[in-house]
Formats: sequence, structure tokens, C-alpha cells
Amino acid sequence: MRIGPIIAAFIVSLGFTLATRAENNNQAEKPAADRGPKLGEPDVQKWKIGMIVSASGGPVGRLTGTTTVPMDWPEQSVKLVGQDLSPGVTVSYKSFGTARQMIVGIPRVADGKEVHAILTLAIERHTLLPPDETDLYVVPDAKKLPPDFKQYLSPSPLIESNHARIKAIAKQLGEGQTKAWPHVRAIYDWVRKTIQYQKDAPLTGCMEAIEQGSGDCNQLTSTFIAICRASGIPARTVQIPGHCYPEFYLEDDQGQGHWFPAEASGTEAFGGILTHTPILQKGDAFRISVPGTKTETFRLLPSNLTSPNKKFVGQPKLKLVCEPVDD
Repeated sequence: MRIGPIIAAFIVSLGFTLATRAENNNQAEKPAADRGPKLGEPDVQKWKIGMIVSASGGPVGRLTGTTTVPMDWPEQSVKLVGQDLSPGVTVSYKSFGTARQMIVGIPRVADGKEVHAILTLAIERHTLLPPDETDLYVVPDAKKLPPDFKQYLSPSPLIESNHARIKAIAKQLGEGQTKAWPHVRAIYDWVRKTIQYQKDAPLTGCMEAIEQGSGDCNQLTSTFIAICRASGIPARTVQIPGHCYPEFYLEDDQGQGHWFPAEASGTEAFGGILTHTPILQKGDAFRISVPGTKTETFRLLPSNLTSPNKKFVGQPKLKLVCEPVDD
């Protein structure tokens, strides 16, 4: 049975919405009304997310493209308001818990031509403000955390939290600390004092950043996360277009856990963050099965092209689209 373009668009939109709601319902991270970071001013932006695939030197076919698309968070809501798909191109989604991947099926691209799959999303993003009362927060008991929190206390790509020097720094910064909030603040201050911000620095691990004394948002974020994890404090990366920052996790006096953001490399902001830029993903240890290889751990969900064809007549090229829409 042939499905008309309007019905097909509705089906994809419905799938996007249901996937967003399912992921949002699975998040046990919504802050209590009087605990955790507070929602600040909202802002609604339209963004185009997707890809353009071209071919040169001959046709290419049976391609699968992947890229990350925003999902709902307590501080963010995402609505699909439009999509532009080339004929024959299909779109589906895969959830990784704290990130969502757009999977684009491309049957064929003729030589010298291009196809595309581009979503238009309306994204409402709130700023986050620090809590008024900080003494009520404690470091959670790792043994009582859900199993998926293990990744937030373990090493990740470029986050060497089990390195002897990181452990020594964590021990040093934890000495004499009796409250969780000033303990994490001490880690934050040490990272910003020790690693000077260098725009577009080469991507390295946190150990190299400490040794060199410089790094960009990736290195400062990774170093803060590594020391937090070595201190028994869950932490993870938040990726937004062109930037990243860390979050740390503490429990309040009622046993409820909360994620707090911090701006590691920009204007000082601890326990809250003043940005409306959409969140692309949270986390930094995604285990993915790569065709022809074993399962690998990625710091970011990969954006790439794959195909079961071992050889193409032509050469495929991927161009990612992630940009705000000017109304």
C-alpha cells in the first residue's frame, strides 16, 4: 500500500514524539520542587538537525547515516515541527538512555547528486540556577546507586579517573572537607586555576591537560569529571553545539538525587548554568557495536556513514547540519 507524504510525515513525527516521551518517562532525574537546581528563564529556539549526503566519481548506495538529535530533559523540551527528506530516504531513532541517535536510511545517491534528511525542531531550554541551600547535599553511597550510574564513577574516553595522579589530586582536595558542596567547589576551583583556557586546543585526555596546564572546554570538563569520579562523586559530560560542560550528582537530606551543572571553561557558574543552547547529549561512555569490529566505547555518539557494500563505485561524503533557524 502506498503511503502519502502527509501520512508518512505524521508517522515519523509521531515516532519522534513517542520516543521523546518514553525517554523522558524513563528519567528518574526530575528535581523535586524545592531541591536541586531551579529552572530559570526559558527560551524557545528553532534548530535544523540532520545531514546532507553527496556522491562523486560514481553512484553510492545502501548507506546508513547517524547523528545525535536533542531529547527532553527537565530543563529542555523538544518538539518536531518540520522535516525535509529526499525521496526514498527514511528516518528512525535509537535511544542510548541519555542521548538519542537519528538513523537515516539512504538507498542510493547518484553521481554528482546529493540527498538529505533534515529535521526542524522547536526546543525550549531553561537556564538553571543554583539551589539556595547547599548544606543539605551529600555525596551518594555508590553501593545504593542504580546500575547505570557505574559509568559516572568509572573512566571514560579521555577521562582518566583511575590514574594514580588523578586519585592523588582527589585525595588532596578532599582532605578536611566535611560538606559535599564545598568539596565539589574545591575541585571546580582547582581545575579552573590549574588549566588555563585555550580555545580550540587539540583534543587530549585530562592527564595531558594537567601536565600542559592548558586546554579548551573538553579538557577542563574532562578533568573536573575525572577528579569528581575519583572522589566518589558521580559526574558526566553535557554536550551542546560547539561546547561542553560537566554535571555532578549529589543527594539531598531526603535521599533524592540531583544533577547540578557547572561551567568549567567559560564565565564562572557553579551549580547552575546560564545558557539556552540546546542539549545534544549527556554522558561520555556510549558502547556501540561497530560493523566489522568489536563493541567500542565512544565519548560522543558517532556521526558517520556506514554501508554493507565493501566497495563503492563513487565516493560518499557526509555533511552534518546543526544550526539555529532565523525566523
